[in-house]
Amino acid sequence: MKYAVSADEMKRYDRNTSEEFGISSEVLMERAALCCARHIVEWCDDRKLSKPRVLILAGCGNNGGDGIAIGRLLKQKGFIVTESVIGDYTKCTDALLHQLKIAEKYGILQVPFSQIKKPEYPRDYDVIVDALFGIGCNRPLAASYAEAVDYVAKQKTAKGDELLVLSVDMPSGINADDGSICQKAVKADITVTFNFTKAGHILFPGADYAGKVCVEDVGITEDSFMGKKPRAFFYDEDISMLLPKRNHAGNKGSFGKILVIAGNPQVSGACLLASEAAFRTGAGMVRVFTAAENRALIASKLPEALIDTYEQIETDNFELIRSRLHKAFEWATAVVMGPGIGLDEFAMQLVKMVLEDCDKKLIIDADALTLIAGNDVLKRLVINYGDNSKWIIMTPHLGEFARLYGKSIKECKADLLNAPKKVADMYKCTVLCKDARSIVASFDEKQIYINVSGNDGMATAGSGDVLSGIVGALSAGEGSAFETAAIASYLHGLAGDFAKNERGCYSMIAGDLIPSLEKILKG
Repeated sequence: MKYAVSADEMKRYDRNTSEEFGISSEVLMERAALCCARHIVEWCDDRKLSKPRVLILAGCGNNGGDGIAIGRLLKQKGFIVTESVIGDYTKCTDALLHQLKIAEKYGILQVPFSQIKKPEYPRDYDVIVDALFGIGCNRPLAASYAEAVDYVAKQKTAKGDELLVLSVDMPSGINADDGSICQKAVKADITVTFNFTKAGHILFPGADYAGKVCVEDVGITEDSFMGKKPRAFFYDEDISMLLPKRNHAGNKGSFGKILVIAGNPQVSGACLLASEAAFRTGAGMVRVFTAAENRALIASKLPEALIDTYEQIETDNFELIRSRLHKAFEWATAVVMGPGIGLDEFAMQLVKMVLEDCDKKLIIDADALTLIAGNDVLKRLVINYGDNSKWIIMTPHLGEFARLYGKSIKECKADLLNAPKKVADMYKCTVLCKDARSIVASFDEKQIYINVSGNDGMATAGSGDVLSGIVGALSAGEGSAFETAAIASYLHGLAGDFAKNERGCYSMIAGDLIPSLEKILKG
C-alpha cells in the first residue's frame, strides 16, 4: 500500500518535519534538489552529452527555490545553467531569495523570462527544469506563467526526445489534489516528487502530464503524519500479498459459494463472464440463477457451475421465483446480482426480492444499479440493507454512478475523489466507481482507494461483469467490504494489464481477462 496525498496534507507533513522533528526546510530543499539533479545527470550521461545546457524556470515560491538549487548543483558538475524567475519578485519566498543569492555567488546566469522568450534569444537547451508551482497550483495560470508553459511546449515540440523536461514535485498547471488542468500545464518527461505520491500524479489527466513519476526520499516520513494519515491510498504490490490466505485443509465449501444472479433470455454472456471470473479468482462453488435460455451455454462452457433457471412463462409467478431464490440464498456465502438481468418488470421484482430476503454479502452491478437508481422503493431497500449491518458493494461505471447520485456524468467526473464517498454514505454501502482510475469508498471508512492498475483496453463490453465475479469470489474472505472492493479492483486491473501485454489494447475483449487472472494468480 502507498499513500496518495493532497497538497494540504503534504504541506502539513512538510511543516511537521521541520517544526516537530527539527529538520529544517533548507535541509529538505537541498535533499530535493540533489534528487532532481541526479536524475538529470543520469539522463545526460546516458546520452553522453558534453557540457549540457540547462534552463531553470522558477516560480516565486519554495518550488522555485528547489529549481534554483538544482541549477547550482548542476553548475558545480560542469553544466551550462541559465536560471529565470517568473512572477512578481516582491512575492518571492525567503527560501527562494536565499537560493538566488547563493546562485549569484556561483556565477550562474540569471535572465528575465521576458528576454528568454524572445525569438532571437539562444535556446539550444538539453534540459528544462519546471519549478514554477510544485503542488501549489489550483487555479487558472496568470499570463506570465501561461507563457512559460507555452514556451516549454514549443521547445519540446522542436527538439522532441533530445530535450528532457523535468518537473519538480508536480508538472506546473496540474492540480495536485485531483489531476485537473489549471487552464494549461507542462507535459513532463520525468516528475520528481518527494516521499509520497500526490493524487494528481495518478488521476487523469494529470497522470498523462507527469511522465515517469520518481518518488524520492528527502526525509519526510510517516512520523510526520502525527496521527493523521492521508485520506487516499493505492496498491502497487504483488497481489499475492493482498489475497486471502488459502486454507490447506479447506474444501470447496470453505472457499466460498457464490450465487450469480445474471443474464436474461436475450443476454447470456454476462452470467458466463461473472461466473467464470468467480471460479478463476478462487471461489469453491458457483451457482448461476438465470433464464432457461442460458442453461445450455453455461453447461457447455462452464460445467463446474450449478445452474438454477426460470422459464419465461414463470416470470409472473413471483412467489415461485422467491422460493427458488430462498433456497439459493441459504446455500450461498455471497451473492452477485445484476449483470445482464435487463430492465423490465421481472428484473425489478428480482432485485426487490433479493434486497428484501437476502441476508448474505451482496454485490450489486450493472442493470440492478440502473433499476435501483430509478426506483425509490429499491433505494430504500438498499439503505435498509446497509442499516441492518448487511454487507453491500455496488460496482457502477460512471454512467450508472451518475444515476445513483442524481448528478450529471460531468459533475461526477469533476468530483471523482469525493463523490463515491457521498454515494456510499447515501446508500449505506461500499461503492467501487469504475473509471480510468476507479475509486473505492465506504460509508463506514474514512479512507478512499484509488486504483492505478488497468488500461484503456479494458473499456470493452463485459469487463465489468468479470469484475463483479472477482468481487464475489473475494467476498468469501474475512476482509471488510471496503478492503474486498479495493483488492478486487486492483486484481481486475492487473488482469487487464496482463491481457494488454498479450493482446494489445485494440484487440482485448473481456474474455481475455479471465485467462489473465489464471496466469497472475498462478504466479
